[in-house]
Amino acid sequence: RKAFNYCFDHETFINEVYQGEAVQNIGPINQGLLGYNPDGPFYSYDPEMCASEMEQAWGGAVAENGFRMQVAFNTGNTTRQTIAAILQANYADIDSKYTIEIIGLPWPSFLAAIRASRLPLYISGWGEDIHDPHNWAQPFLLGTYAARQKLPQEWIDEFQVYVDAGVAGQTDDERAAAYEQLQILDYEKAPAIRLAVATGRTYLHRWVIDYTINPMLRQPFY
Repeated sequence: RKAFNYCFDHETFINEVYQGEAVQNIGPINQGLLGYNPDGPFYSYDPEMCASEMEQAWGGAVAENGFRMQVAFNTGNTTRQTIAAILQANYADIDSKYTIEIIGLPWPSFLAAIRASRLPLYISGWGEDIHDPHNWAQPFLLGTYAARQKLPQEWIDEFQVYVDAGVAGQTDDERAAAYEQLQILDYEKAPAIRLAVATGRTYLHRWVIDYTINPMLRQPFY
């Protein structure tokens, strides 16, 4: 898992897909939410560290024999296809025995395969229901995605401590402290590659003086 994180080039991803207008995620909670720590630990593209982590997998058997893995995305989603292609190219650069095949699936088949936990690696995302860090921590580490990834119960038990503390905190400081610890634990366990969130921009008529920004809406809502 750590090897895959080190083998993903976030800079290339952000520049090619978002033309530089995105920020890399640090942990499962988005920038701007309570408890997000921009100074927390995160993975960067490092081929040497990727190779080093691969050498430790299965007591060295993976580095000796290589691997073949299929990475799935929903057909037509070029962003997710690009993510898969970055991983494919970076692993090929490290060792030709590391083979990643990119598989495009129709959305119904893709979703069914994810829900049935049949894919070794897939690319997906989350849209918040409530603008609160709990709505990111819970699905990624305890609920929706934890279930689809079949995360070990001992991991879930560790995540549960901080998720519960975060949602039950009586002050912002108490909640933030719990989510910052959760961010560190997510880095240590590396259950997924945390990707990026688009920043983007909005154009308005000159006569628009002000409007209320709602972070759950993709554009100004009048």
